[in-house]
Amino acid sequence: MNHVLNITTTNTPAVVERLLQVTRYRGYELAGLQLTPRSDANSLNITLTVSGDKPIHLLTSQLHKLYDVQQLELVSAELAVLSA
Repeated sequence: MNHVLNITTTNTPAVVERLLQVTRYRGYELAGLQLTPRSDANSLNITLTVSGDKPIHLLTSQLHKLYDVQQLELVSAELAVLSA
């Protein structure tokens, strides 16, 4: 199952590394990543697409705990389409 998360974080050197580390530790695979600096240059908008069979709340609850995360929104949860 694919999940898309919109995350607003502070713009620090290690923020992306922390997000990806938590994602990996929780057993999700990275399917897409988009970074966009906000107009104030102190924040980033991150669109994180992950895939995994575990409930998404296991990941979102851990991402909320990161001190760099200002806002987190689950945009969509859709089934992965397999083609032969």
